[in-house]
Amino acid sequence: MGVYDIKSRAEWQEILDRVSRRLGMPAALLDENNVILQHSGTRNPLCRRIRDQKESKSAICGQSQQYMAEMAWTSDRPVIEACEAGLAKLVLPLLSEGRRAGTLTACGSCTAGDEVETFLVQKSTGLEEDAVQRLASEVGSVEPEALDALAEELFLEVRGA
Repeated sequence: MGVYDIKSRAEWQEILDRVSRRLGMPAALLDENNVILQHSGTRNPLCRRIRDQKESKSAICGQSQQYMAEMAWTSDRPVIEACEAGLAKLVLPLLSEGRRAGTLTACGSCTAGDEVETFLVQKSTGLEEDAVQRLASEVGSVEPEALDALAEELFLEVRGA
């Protein structure tokens, strides 16, 4: 069973587009192995730079996704945490007939009061401190209440409640 047993490609795309618009962050539909199947929105320059390099993509994006997906599947609840770079990340567990089907993920903005973990980004990307600072200054913000509200809304929608 997979994510397309829950909703069609077109339905998922509508949801991803809505999530990206409402949060101002890119959203993605991933399978049970954390492989991106569909997406919506554009990554900020910092995230693009992190994802351009295998080492930083694995250390920051991959590690966060795997950990948070496991938390979401285990708790059967949405998880909102910061990724290794300090950016907000929402992971919604998707189950089909009680089995892991995938996740819906949105990430790439700072929540109020949080900052980009520039040291880790610098170490994993090899970028100079000033370059990381410049990229970090372009990261948008998202209200924690907006993340919480949308997470609950999506959870209920996907579960058919």
